[in-house]
Amino acid sequence: MQRIEAHIAGRKIPLKVTAEEEVYVTKAIAEINARIRQYQSEFSQKDIQDCILMALLTYAVDFYKVQARSVDEAAWNTLIDIRNQLQVQEAESGA
Repeated sequence: MQRIEAHIAGRKIPLKVTAEEEVYVTKAIAEINARIRQYQSEFSQKDIQDCILMALLTYAVDFYKVQARSVDEAAWNTLIDIRNQLQVQEAESGA
C-alpha cells in the first residue's frame, strides 16, 4: 500500500491505495472534480457542498444503472442457456 493525497473540491484527502488502484483512483478524482466544476458553472448560486452532493448522486445513479444492466445480461444469458439445454433434450428425446 502506498499513500497518496487526493485533492477533491479544494480539500486534501489522504488515501492508502495499492499500485493497481492508484490509476483508477487518480482517474476518479479527476472525473469527480470535473463534474463538480460542471455543476458549479451550471448552478453558480449553489454552494460547493450542493455541487458535491449532486456529483455523488449522479455517480450513484450511474452505478445502479450499470448494475441493473449487468443483472439483466446475466438473467438473459441464463435464459439462453436454459433454452439451449431444452433444445438439446428435445433433440435427444425425439431421436
